[in-house]
Amino acid sequence: MSKTIENIRLYRINNGAHYHFMESVAAKAKDDEKVKAKAAPLVTALEQAVKTENDNLLLSQKSALSDTIAEADRQRDNFYRGYRNGVKSFLSFPDSMQQAVAKRLWQHIVDYKIDPRMQLDRETGLMTNFIEDLEGSKAGEVATLSLTPFVAGMKEANDTVRQSLQSRDTEKSGHVMGALRAARLKTDEAYEALVRRVNAHAEIEGDADYAAFIGFVNQQIARYKEQVMKTSPRLTPKGEGGRSGKTGKSDQSASHAEELARLKTMIAEYEQSSHFTPGIVQFTGLAAGKDATRAYQVYLSDQPNDLFWLTVKDGKLKEIVFKVQPGEPGGLATEKIK
Repeated sequence: MSKTIENIRLYRINNGAHYHFMESVAAKAKDDEKVKAKAAPLVTALEQAVKTENDNLLLSQKSALSDTIAEADRQRDNFYRGYRNGVKSFLSFPDSMQQAVAKRLWQHIVDYKIDPRMQLDRETGLMTNFIEDLEGSKAGEVATLSLTPFVAGMKEANDTVRQSLQSRDTEKSGHVMGALRAARLKTDEAYEALVRRVNAHAEIEGDADYAAFIGFVNQQIARYKEQVMKTSPRLTPKGEGGRSGKTGKSDQSASHAEELARLKTMIAEYEQSSHFTPGIVQFTGLAAGKDATRAYQVYLSDQPNDLFWLTVKDGKLKEIVFKVQPGEPGGLATEKIK
């Protein structure tokens, strides 16, 4: 029996991985004299489709608003550092009243743990809440230290970042992302047409002339299935197969497995909407609260000591800052689900 190219569910590959898979196959097909001789128009069609997909992929990652966001982010960070340094300078001020105010504002800074190097959307969300405090309950203390201009500058720059991010996301979710999806479909069609042609020749003529190309593509497919498309095992639905009558820990384990599967999907969506590198958000295994108060402790793989919490709002994960940390007296109860 002749060796042929295996199947792969292309729709399950994320955008970056999809492009790299297709680009490698197109390059191999172009360099393989036997394949190109028998399917030149299809090889060319795949090359052109991959180029169009790459153009749309780059466009989806770059927006006309990117420069505006970068400049506003720089200004915001400068105002934040100025405010922080101002508060810090008053910590050793000889006036005891101003020193006491500075200590309270410094603790407020410490509580928020804002780092200008953190991910853009995360910093923007924390900064929004931080500024609301400074303009609200802490406005008098800020004025006492004459730091109001720094807060005003932070707010203006942060609003520009927040609004520009929303506009960019709207832009991406509309025309740009629609064009990328259409380009992916065209690439899929070109790839599948080439695979059908190569497989047909291999079955009719024997696979000797096509073995190198077939082996290469199958190797890529195996790698992508293992490293890119690997998912949690599918759970057996209740009442279908398996042992009956199991309760207690087995039911709880199944419930946690279902929750973890949903969480994995939501984290991937959160990474995409937050412009994170895929896979950078890691779940610690610790959950807190129940139902509407459910939250999950996570960290970024490049900042493993900076733990934060995500909760579900409108079906999507959002960062939440607790005044009382889960697990502490007065905070939400916690449990390990992983």
